[in-house]
Amino acid sequence: MTQILIALSIWLHAMGTVILIGHYLLLSVIYLPVLEKDGGTFLSQISKRSRPWMYASLLIFMVTGIYLMFADPNYLGVGDFGNFWSVMMLVKHLIIVIMIALGFWYNAFLRVGPMMASNNNAEIGIRRFRMYSKLMAISGVLVLLLTALAQVE
Repeated sequence: MTQILIALSIWLHAMGTVILIGHYLLLSVIYLPVLEKDGGTFLSQISKRSRPWMYASLLIFMVTGIYLMFADPNYLGVGDFGNFWSVMMLVKHLIIVIMIALGFWYNAFLRVGPMMASNNNAEIGIRRFRMYSKLMAISGVLVLLLTALAQVE
């Protein structure tokens, strides 16, 4: 049963990765350069409609990530960073916390989505959304790199 739970957790964790990091990577590289020319209405709608998927993937990340961390033989315990894996996981989780903070900052405080949809501030909103998407894509790629590095031992 434990092996099935680990396999299911790895699969769900990977699905969360595809949804969250893939969304921001494609948004930054493909969609934004095309859609920002048409104004912020499309981008605002993408931002609005992607939110439930982003929140769901974060929840899946959190639940499966905690389980997988405790199930990993490299896990030494809370606050014990005595091996390379633990250090990589610490840095990875710090980046994830930064990503969550960026999401709250750009969405709750700067209100980028509504700003893109307004006639007066669309250009500023699009510029901020572009920066946010790039920061999230770069951070996501770093998280994937740290995950891969942690497996090198």
